Amino acid sequence: EAAREYPTWPRKEDKTRMPLPLVPAAPVAALAGLHPVAASGIVAGAWNMAGFTATALTGTHRLTDITGTSAFGASTLTTLGILASKKGMAAALAPKPLVMTACVSFWAARLGTFLFDRILKSHEDPRLKYMFRQEGETFLTGPSAFPLKLMAFWSIQAAWAWVSLLPVTMAISRGAMEKPLSIFAKSPNLSSALFALGFAGFSAGFLIEAVADRQKSIFKADASNSRRNKWCDKGLWARSRHPNYFGEMLVWWSLFTMALPSAPSWTIISPIFVTFLLNKVSGIPLVEQRYDSKYGDDPEYQQYKESTPLLVPRIWKS
Repeated sequence: EAAREYPTWPRKEDKTRMPLPLVPAAPVAALAGLHPVAASGIVAGAWNMAGFTATALTGTHRLTDITGTSAFGASTLTTLGILASKKGMAAALAPKPLVMTACVSFWAARLGTFLFDRILKSHEDPRLKYMFRQEGETFLTGPSAFPLKLMAFWSIQAAWAWVSLLPVTMAISRGAMEKPLSIFAKSPNLSSALFALGFAGFSAGFLIEAVADRQKSIFKADASNSRRNKWCDKGLWARSRHPNYFGEMLVWWSLFTMALPSAPSWTIISPIFVTFLLNKVSGIPLVEQRYDSKYGDDPEYQQYKESTPLLVPRIWKS
C-alpha cells in the first residue's frame, strides 16, 4: 500500500527561546557561546571603552559615572538575555534571575542618575582633572600622559563592574531557583533562605545609600545653611561619617548572599573587592584625606570625627 501523505503545516515560532525585548538579539547570539563571566567582561569592557572614547575625544567629565553605573545594567541584562536564548523565557522570568536583574538595574539607575545630576551641577570630576592634555602638552609623555592615565581609569571602572557582578552573573546564568520564596514554608530550603535574607539586606543597603545621598545633597544645596560647604553631619551622617559607603557594601554582600548557592563560593571576591575598594582605595580614604586637609585644625570637625563612627552607623546616639 502506498504510503499516505499527510498535509504539513508551518511550525509556530518557538517564543520560549526568544531573547528578551530589552536586549538586542545580535549581541546575545554572539556572546551565548562564551562562558558567562567572559561574556559579562566583554560587555562591561566594551561599554566603558565607548565611554572612554567619547570622553577622550570631547574632554567632558559628564560621562564617567553614568557610563560606569549603566555598564552594570547592560551586563546583567545581557546575562539574562543569554539565559533566555539558551533555556527559554520561562527560565529568564523565574524569580531568582529576574529579581537579581531588577536589583542591579534599580541600583545602577538610582546611583547613575544621582551622580549624573551631581556632575551637571559641579561641571568637574576631581578624579579626571589631571588626566586631560593641557594646551601645548605632548601626547603620552606630557604630565597627564594623555590618554594613558585616562584609559587606565576607565579600565579600572570596567573591572569594577565585571568583578562586582561575578555572583550575579553566575547565579543568573545557572537559571531559576526552585521555590524561591519558600522561606515561610514549614521546611524552607537553604537556597530560599539565603535568597530572602539577601533580598532584605539589599533593600536595606539600597535605602541607606539612597537616603544618605539625598540628605547630603539637601545639606549642600540649602542656601540658608551656613555650613553647607563643610562636612555633612545631619541625618544618617550624624550616625556614620560614610553611611553611603556602608549602604553600598551592604548592597553587594547581600547580592552575593542572594546568589548562593547557585553562584560558586569563589564569587565572594565580589563583595570583598567592593569592601576593599571603598575602605582602602577610592572611597573612604580619599574623603577622609580631603576633609583632614581642609578641616583638620577645626575643633568642631575633630569632635565630629571622635564622636561619629567611621562606617557602621550607630543605632542609638549617646
